Amino acid sequence: MKILLVRHGITDWNKLGKFQGRTDSDLSPEGYQQALNVAQRLTALAAPLIIYSSPLKRAHLTALKIAQPHNLTPVILPELIEINFGNWEGQSLKMLEAERPLDFKRWKSDPFFNPPDGAETWHEITARLEHAINIIKSSGCERVIAVTHGGIIRAIFAILLGLSPHAVWNIEVFNCSLSCIEINPHNEPSLLFSNDCCHLTKGVNLF
Repeated sequence: MKILLVRHGITDWNKLGKFQGRTDSDLSPEGYQQALNVAQRLTALAAPLIIYSSPLKRAHLTALKIAQPHNLTPVILPELIEINFGNWEGQSLKMLEAERPLDFKRWKSDPFFNPPDGAETWHEITARLEHAINIIKSSGCERVIAVTHGGIIRAIFAILLGLSPHAVWNIEVFNCSLSCIEINPHNEPSLLFSNDCCHLTKGVNLF
C-alpha cells in the first residue's frame, strides 16, 4: 500500500501566520490554484483507488480538485481533522511571540507536548490518528490519497515511521506538498518522499 499525504492549499490565515486548527478557513485564490496544480500533477501517476479527506473546508476543497479527474468522491475521515490549538486559534505567531514570549518559546520547543490551554494533547492526537490509519489500512487499496493538515502529517510521520514526536516539527510540510509512505506486505512502513512540491516551485522558495 502507498499512502500519499497531501497538505491542503494555502489560506489567508496561512499567509498571515495564524493558528487555524479547527477553524474552517476557505482556500485563498492562490490555494485554489495550488489545488489545481497538485491535481494536474497527480493525473500523471497511477490513479488512486480511494481519496480520504479531513472534514475541514480547506482540505475537502483540495481533495475535490484531486478527485475530479479520477471520477472519485472524497471520503470524509473525521480523524484527519487538524489539531485543536485551544485558545491560540485565530492568534498570530508573531503576536504570541511578542506578547507571551515564554509560553510561545515553550510551545515552539516541543509543540506536541507543550500545547496551549484547551488544545489537544499528544495522547488525544495519536488515539484518533491510529484509528484513522487502521481505517485506511483496512481499505485494502494499493494506492490511497489522504488530504489533511501540516500538524497531522507530522504526527503521522511519528506514528507510522517511528520518528520522535519531539522532532517531527522540524520537518517542513508546505501547502499542497506531497509525501508518500509505503507499507510493505509485512506491515513495515517506509518513507518514499516528503514535502515534494515540484508542481508549486514557481511560488515556493526552496533554496
